[in-house]
Amino acid sequence: MQWLNVIVETLIKRHPEGDIIVSSGVSPSGTYHLGTLREVLTAEVIAAEVRRRGRTARHLHIVDDLDVFRKVPVNINPEWERYLGMPLCDVPSPEGVESKSYADYFLQDLLDAIAEMHLDIEVVRSHERYRAGAYVGVIETALENVEAIKTVLKEVSGRELDEQWTPIQVLENGHIKNRLYRSIDTTAKTVTYIGSNGEDVVASYADGQVKLSWRVDWPARWAMLGVHAEPFGRDHATKGGSYETGKEIVQKVYGAEAPYPVPY
Repeated sequence: MQWLNVIVETLIKRHPEGDIIVSSGVSPSGTYHLGTLREVLTAEVIAAEVRRRGRTARHLHIVDDLDVFRKVPVNINPEWERYLGMPLCDVPSPEGVESKSYADYFLQDLLDAIAEMHLDIEVVRSHERYRAGAYVGVIETALENVEAIKTVLKEVSGRELDEQWTPIQVLENGHIKNRLYRSIDTTAKTVTYIGSNGEDVVASYADGQVKLSWRVDWPARWAMLGVHAEPFGRDHATKGGSYETGKEIVQKVYGAEAPYPVPY
């Protein structure tokens, strides 16, 4: 497959030493399907070919389970509408198992497929990393560079951002909210933002109460994990899309290089 040869040869040339990191990622918002597998298998075959050529490679699959629950799928009880706005990792499992979440429930299909297909994948749960404090550094960097990020988003995507725009979202009363950021305390690892009633609210960014918005989370993840290649849907690859803005943000804000893009 010539496309695979081109990608792998480029990666090996760009990164002559160490592991080559290939990433995939899916939000467990509903049933995993063939489109999901398309991304996972594309990343997997790149990593496998790198290994076949004598180099070491890791395939990291990011489960975006701190994403907000936006819509109740047709195969889920409509009563789950009560959980809209919550992180997927905190929404109850549709099967009523208290020890499992909505994200666990849908992710299990992918985990079963990975086992049956004997894929060599490291599954990374986004909510676990946020709540363990792994994102502390990249959140601080984002908040130190708000104006630079806004400039990228405006110039690359053509978006007009509200003056109150910030690169973070907060977990407020169990729901993900967009709130106006006011200040950061890097010693206490907290941010202060304006609540729904105009009051100052303090939240820790060391335990998952604060998360980066998508267009910042993606490049922050690349920098944090050292990702060298990543497949993604062509919606992200459009002019001014999230890959283009991410490429600029990861370079200008995080001082790292964007991964080799593999749109599909």
